[in-house]
Amino acid sequence: MSTSQEVKSDALSRLIAEHVRDSIILMDALGRVVWVNPAFTELNGYALEDALGKKPSELLCGSATTLESSKALAKATSERSVIRVDVVTYKQSGQTYVAETKRIPIVDHDGELIHLVDIQRDVSEERALKQDSIDFKAYQRALDLQAIVSVTDARGKITFVNPKFTEISGYSAEELIGKTHRIVNSGYHDRSLFVEMWRTIRRGETWHGEVCNRNKAGDIYWVDTTVVPVQGPDGKILRYVSTRYDITDRKRSELELERLALTDGLTGLANRTRFLSMLKELLATEDGCGLIALIDLDHFKVLNDSKGHFIGDLLLKETASRMKEFVGKYGTVARLGGDEFGAIIHCDAVARAPKAFIDTMHKKLSEPTSLEGAPYVPSFSLGVAQYPQDGASAEMLLTNADIALYDAKRNGRGAWRFFDSSAQKRIDHRERLEAIVVDALANEGFTIALQPICSVTKQEHVGFEVLARLFHDGIFVPPDQFIPVAEEQGHIPAIGRLVLEKSFAFFGEMKNHGLHPGRLAVNVSPAQFREPGFAEEVQDLLFRYCIAPTDLVLEITETALIGRSKELVEKTLRRLRAMGISISLDDFGTGFSSLSHLRDFSVDEIKVDKSFVQDLEASAGDRALIKGLVELAHCLDLSVVAEGVETLAQFEYVRDLGVDFAQGFFHARPLSPREAEEFLSQSQTSSMLQIG
Repeated sequence: MSTSQEVKSDALSRLIAEHVRDSIILMDALGRVVWVNPAFTELNGYALEDALGKKPSELLCGSATTLESSKALAKATSERSVIRVDVVTYKQSGQTYVAETKRIPIVDHDGELIHLVDIQRDVSEERALKQDSIDFKAYQRALDLQAIVSVTDARGKITFVNPKFTEISGYSAEELIGKTHRIVNSGYHDRSLFVEMWRTIRRGETWHGEVCNRNKAGDIYWVDTTVVPVQGPDGKILRYVSTRYDITDRKRSELELERLALTDGLTGLANRTRFLSMLKELLATEDGCGLIALIDLDHFKVLNDSKGHFIGDLLLKETASRMKEFVGKYGTVARLGGDEFGAIIHCDAVARAPKAFIDTMHKKLSEPTSLEGAPYVPSFSLGVAQYPQDGASAEMLLTNADIALYDAKRNGRGAWRFFDSSAQKRIDHRERLEAIVVDALANEGFTIALQPICSVTKQEHVGFEVLARLFHDGIFVPPDQFIPVAEEQGHIPAIGRLVLEKSFAFFGEMKNHGLHPGRLAVNVSPAQFREPGFAEEVQDLLFRYCIAPTDLVLEITETALIGRSKELVEKTLRRLRAMGISISLDDFGTGFSSLSHLRDFSVDEIKVDKSFVQDLEASAGDRALIKGLVELAHCLDLSVVAEGVETLAQFEYVRDLGVDFAQGFFHARPLSPREAEEFLSQSQTSSMLQIG
């Protein structure tokens, strides 16, 4: 070929290369780029000057490029052979695609390598459709070792299953291809599970869950399932790839543990947890109605103690058997714990004569039996609530049935009672009190009363005890009504903080008016006293209202000293007393281990409970007890306050017994803040007149 012909041939080759749609990379023998065509730049984003002197792997490979494809290219180069391989390729933008790469070695007449040519074509969509790239096959082989894999088209028709899928399902690939996964649907799950799954994957999101399937032989198996949508370049979903792992053994263990957790081990009946769950499920249905019965074995403890637990267990099993026999076809029975059973009885069994049904059940349960050959006549008490009229929730129904059971026991046992309206009225009153307490906390409904305390020997005013008061719509709510409710609701600490602040505000106001209230004794509940930071909270209030710590007495009951918070209690006591605050042990003598509390905890005074004061005139024992308490307190350098002193005789007794301070109606009734101000003004005016 002449030189001019060679030039024309090279120009023609270059022209063709520049206009073909495939990307072409020309490299030297060392694999460095010497030329790329425009299609390369268009596909990958790199201009010729960006690529010159670099190896394609430096530009186009990344973390997703498999070692398998790289090794295949290297091997073909060393062997001077042509290869076609799929490579996960990175564009200059960072976007990846699958490039079908054909590598051609160019040698001279002596067989020496002088150039390498890579021809690239974007086959991402094609490979996604055919699923035959090297990267996919490598991934598939790895999955086949562990996972159950299937692929469906966008409509959910199965297009591929791996051997593990056929193994666990019992169906051959031919039986599965073209079908949907309904072929292995067990019917275990609600339709909503699959509706949510399809909603998720059609949005292009991955779905994960645990699914119960049924194989060809009819056996159940469980799989941990992940469904991943595969999208084309345009974002359209092409197919769904599902990977599953067999978790049948784990689920069987979980279900068995769940069964054990919901079943009474002795009788085989449902336990309290399962009973409550079934009751809630029943109430969730619109037409749910019937009876809730609570059944107690009377005198069961006596039987256990006299005959042994083995005999007691026999009676429990016999009771369970009788309940299943009589109630089983009408509802559900359970052992709720100890000697207590429960029954949910559907309305179709009792709609016309509920009381007759319960009476028959009670008689059936109470029939004579034999326990290890010994005759025994069991006795039962039953409490019954009707749903839905006796309660809208499972908890309320059980509460009402329990109230009825209590009424049955109160009337001599061996009887049954239905929940009645009078019990409902008591519950309604309780709920109103709960609402009143919540409203009072939110709307400043709590206030304070102040009961004067006097010196017994001088009969002079020395301070006030602060008492919490609650008014609702102008009506006084007695403390013995709202305090138990507040305790159960957990509102006592909040009420205590409010009372503290109102007490300090009153004290500060009196000082501003030129009056001195004396010591301010404020009750602190155990829950409030055990709160972290309580001492610091008190210190902040003292500072805010300019009150000396020595003017404050905090009254705590012995309950605050009992329990697992002993270290916290001791720390708080030390902190408060270090400030100069006095600690009074309220209701002394009515708690536990009173003497050890005086020894173990730092207090400044004890308050003798009014129950010891009320009978002083008639009870020599109470007089001796108070005398002993006073002598003990004085030996420990503690002062003594007597509560509930209401008569002159009681006052004279506590004075003669050595009590230091007294409070009660004899000296003054509890006063409102305005009345307390008048009391102070009169008291201090009287003192000044006596001095004058």
